[in-house]
Amino acid sequence: MAEVTRVTQTKKNQRYNIYLDDKFAFAVAEKILIQFNLFKGTKVDDELKATIIEAEYNQKAYQKALTYAANSLHSKQQVRTKLQQADFPVSVIEQAIERLEQLDIIDDQQFANEYVQSQIRRGKLGPRAIKFNLKKYGIDQFIIEDLLVEYDETLQREKLSELIDPLFQKYRRESAFMADQKVTQKLYQNGFDQRQIKQALQDYHAETPVDEEQAQENFVRMMEKTAQKYQHLTGWDYQSKVKAGMYRRGFDLRKVDQWLKEHRSD
Repeated sequence: MAEVTRVTQTKKNQRYNIYLDDKFAFAVAEKILIQFNLFKGTKVDDELKATIIEAEYNQKAYQKALTYAANSLHSKQQVRTKLQQADFPVSVIEQAIERLEQLDIIDDQQFANEYVQSQIRRGKLGPRAIKFNLKKYGIDQFIIEDLLVEYDETLQREKLSELIDPLFQKYRRESAFMADQKVTQKLYQNGFDQRQIKQALQDYHAETPVDEEQAQENFVRMMEKTAQKYQHLTGWDYQSKVKAGMYRRGFDLRKVDQWLKEHRSD
């Protein structure tokens, strides 16, 4: 039977090298050192050594999970994925998660509540995107549905009204039609209800006068760019390409026809 003859602290905090019969045997965390009384003179047979190594492995997984979970709130599934990426076996992972749950370090209900509240405060995501993310994080469907009751249509309208003006400013160099399309697409991608988006756009246009000067500037800039792109063509080929290009960008073809009459005779 081997005997602990030397114990030295490693450069890593709270870890120790264990020497059996003056030969390095293994390194352990401080918790394992104390748990198994691994001090000079302690006898260690093969069975105990195997138990110590297994306990150290479990502690390593737990410590990794603890470090990850303690930095900020994480769901059980996120912690599980983190340990899977480190190649810990399922039994070790579940043991580490159980310990963290017992200490209330991970709590899916608390995590989901904090996530929903933070996303509502930020106002960037709609209910559909929040639901999708929570499902990805492994949160139970019933928890998600209960928490999203708060994110009702009234609150959605409020958040959309805050988002919509900056988006139209972002797309102000587009045609009115294309700006509407891009704003709608962005808000839908962010998880807002399509019916709510449509109403928000209607409200915005009802309250916001059209900037005719900007609209004309957009038309002229894109018209000149498109005309230059196809300037090597003539006649019907030229006109059809220019019209198609402007139509794809949402501009009024009557204005395109007028511009062509005034700027190109072929």
